[in-house]
Amino acid sequence: MVFTYNPRLTCMGAGRGILNRFLVNYLALSAVIFGGGTACVSPAPDAPEAWAGLALPSAFGEGGSSTNIPAGAGWLADFNDATLNALVREAMTNNPDLRVTAARLQTAQANLRIAGADLRPSLTAEAVASRTKRSSSSGFRISSSRSYRYSPQLNLAWEWDVWGRLADTRAAARLDAGEAAANLHAARLSLAANTAKGWFNLAEAELQSQLAGQSLQSYTNNLAVLEEGLQRGLTKALDVRLMRTNVRNAENAVHLRLRLRDGARRSLEILLGRYPKGEVALTSALPTLAATVPAGLPAQLLERRPDVLAAQNKYLASHRRVNAARKDRLPQIKLTASTGTSSDELKDVLDINNNIWSLAANLTRPILDGGKIKSQIERAEAQREEARYLYVQTALQAFAEVETTLAAEQFLVRQETALRAAVTEAGGAQALALEDYQAGLADIVTVLESQRRMFDTKRSLLELQNLRLQNRIDLYLALGGEFTRPETEPNKE
Repeated sequence: MVFTYNPRLTCMGAGRGILNRFLVNYLALSAVIFGGGTACVSPAPDAPEAWAGLALPSAFGEGGSSTNIPAGAGWLADFNDATLNALVREAMTNNPDLRVTAARLQTAQANLRIAGADLRPSLTAEAVASRTKRSSSSGFRISSSRSYRYSPQLNLAWEWDVWGRLADTRAAARLDAGEAAANLHAARLSLAANTAKGWFNLAEAELQSQLAGQSLQSYTNNLAVLEEGLQRGLTKALDVRLMRTNVRNAENAVHLRLRLRDGARRSLEILLGRYPKGEVALTSALPTLAATVPAGLPAQLLERRPDVLAAQNKYLASHRRVNAARKDRLPQIKLTASTGTSSDELKDVLDINNNIWSLAANLTRPILDGGKIKSQIERAEAQREEARYLYVQTALQAFAEVETTLAAEQFLVRQETALRAAVTEAGGAQALALEDYQAGLADIVTVLESQRRMFDTKRSLLELQNLRLQNRIDLYLALGGEFTRPETEPNKE
């Protein structure tokens, strides 16, 4: 067994006088008694690889044209909607869920400061006043005496983290704070995305309400024409009743769309941190996505994704906690010092001639603990395995979300092209059916079917346009931001 003394590890840079000689002699004796290693810090095991053994692709599989790549000004800029930007800012200020996540970050930062405090000396002031009574006997005579003692003093204590156990604990706390910061950034990104989704859902709900109103107006106008024809004997009662059925169905659709619009308004107000009065301003426009998804998006963009960063920090923190748990088996070295005065008279407690001081060091090493430390190590290792596979699962889920939304982007573009053509054809078919009916070449059922198809196709187009916007937001969420890495990383406070 070899004992090594490193003068750079002495208490708070103290001189190499009495204190150093005291420590050298004490540690040499302790090493002989306890055995097991040197006083030098043993190197920590290698940190786990960044992606926990998961193979990282060089690029994602799908993507559109490389033209019209959005500028790195934030993905909200792609929608070019000033009202949306204002709503997101309001949500960032008032949303209660975001404040909960921010409070968790503050807790993690406080825990980091607490862990760091264990590496520094602690100084406490103590003032002790005692009164003692003693009794003595001599033959049949019993006498007693009382004495007083006043002892103000300062106590200094410091654990010499020679093995790096406290440093591992502090590193784990720092990674916990990093996880909390990443979770806060994820919450902000998610809140911005959900606000945008809520705004676009409200826009679609308003457009669907307007379309339902147009459908009701169209059926109402047609009913008026048919009722007039019935009075003149030019149309059949069956045609009038079928048109009245459509009018009633259209009225039902109007009220349904108004109810959905009201729900969308209140849901958006909850995200904004407002009371859900259903009074948020309405919009009747969905933005057009002029920018296409660039081809060959680098998979390394996921390294900035906040939930991936949070899972990574959690995994690395669990690794450091395993190190700290293993080092609980090693001796702990604590240094204590105290200085003060002690006097029988209160008026003499400040007299330097009554000073007292002490300097001590102790080394403790567990021998029998009923398997407690072993079980703590096993628990830390199990928690590390849990964090490892949660990290892998998070990364795999992130890859799946990116690949799925990229593929969906292509399908939705093709669907929108087909539906726009279908709306044009349905409008032409309705006009022709009405002309044929007026000319006596078609029945009312053909007219009603052509009208139903036209309005259904328009409703489907609105739904698809919103769905494409929602998918684009999901893509930004999956990538953790816009398509290009910003010049400065987002603030993860």
